[in-house]
Amino acid sequence: MKTDGCYDEMLRMMTEFASDYLDPVWKKRKAGESHRLPTDGTFLDIFHGFTEIGSALETLALTEELLHLAPPRSKRVDKDSYLKFLVGSYLQEMYILEQRLTAYAKKLSRLYRSPSLPDRVRPVIYEPLEGLIKTRGEHVHQRRFSDERLDYVSSLAFFRRLGHELGEDLEIEYELAQREWRKRVRENNRETRRIVNQYCALLEVVICKDGKVTMP
Repeated sequence: MKTDGCYDEMLRMMTEFASDYLDPVWKKRKAGESHRLPTDGTFLDIFHGFTEIGSALETLALTEELLHLAPPRSKRVDKDSYLKFLVGSYLQEMYILEQRLTAYAKKLSRLYRSPSLPDRVRPVIYEPLEGLIKTRGEHVHQRRFSDERLDYVSSLAFFRRLGHELGEDLEIEYELAQREWRKRVRENNRETRRIVNQYCALLEVVICKDGKVTMP
């Protein structure tokens, strides 16, 4: 089974599916007429479930972009807090993505009467993401996520705010921490995209026919 680019292909098919379904709705509403179908709920489950996955992927990509930029210049935003916020938000979004992938597979398995789908996607999505999910689960109930380098940046920022000479290396250490997390996020995003491609390849067998998303 070829998986490269499966997400992009599924996105294309899902866009066509939504366009075909919504076009008559749009035309009727433009003419001032009501247009409801008994399949509207099913359509929304299929379409919105997929767009929620896409939204999580976009947020992960946004974090990667923000890690390439300098922190805000506002004095109301501390450098160390900003970097920790980006990292914590990234781990949270990774967890959200895993939850959406799992929930969507379960929903499609019911709609398309494919009870084996959740079991087939579980090793594809959960096991590869387990490390990040575990990290997020451990820190979220205790304290905001950090690591040794982020903690060091926070210590230097603390001394900088006090005007102490121990804060002189803040910029250097911030850049090192930013560079490290930029690399990690870039690699994680690349791996996440590979996982989602494999996931979409499994979905395609269930919900598509002749290159089109079908209604169950």
